Amino acid sequence: MMVEKQMMEDFKKLLETLGKQSKVEQVQEQQQKLAILKAEKEAEVFDFDKAMAGVTRLKDPNRAPRYVDKTPTRVRSERMDLAEKDHYFYVSQEADETPPKQFSKGGQGRKDIEKLLSGKLRVISTLDLHGYSLEEAQEVLNEFIDYVRQYGTCGEIIHGSGLGSRGFAPVLKNMVRRWLMQHPEVLAYTEPHVNNDGAVLILLKRVWRDETE
Repeated sequence: MMVEKQMMEDFKKLLETLGKQSKVEQVQEQQQKLAILKAEKEAEVFDFDKAMAGVTRLKDPNRAPRYVDKTPTRVRSERMDLAEKDHYFYVSQEADETPPKQFSKGGQGRKDIEKLLSGKLRVISTLDLHGYSLEEAQEVLNEFIDYVRQYGTCGEIIHGSGLGSRGFAPVLKNMVRRWLMQHPEVLAYTEPHVNNDGAVLILLKRVWRDETE
């Protein structure tokens, strides 16, 4: 009996020793895996300076960046005297007829409308008339026409649908379109989007300049 008891105690000690060795091996195995993952992560870090070693920087081409005017035209803050407004074009603010969605004149008819809708014309600038009174809108429209004609023939005017106006009457929208129909430098206008009547693209007469200038 004493021998068997001693054998049982020795067997338990052996199991404890094996268990401790197993835990140590598991810890060592986890540490090895972490070391491998760390090495892989460090290998993934891109060393820009090392990659660019030996690369020669290009010389400055001394070119100005291409400038595209995307800022909506705004009315000048200072009030102009009457003498400066003599060339401005105005229309009556009272009219019963609703202007059409598209309009053209000058003999080109549908061709000018198709030209505007083709997307091939460069839109020189965009004018946003939200927040302007009717009088202010006519002043800034004149400035906008002059500006667009300096650099091309096409511009965009955002006048809104007029749903927020009193009685839901599109006062500003109607005034802008009647203004465009009567302005001597405007050839055509059209709504650029089928489901949005809050803006129009305009086509202006080309300014022919002397090439010697």
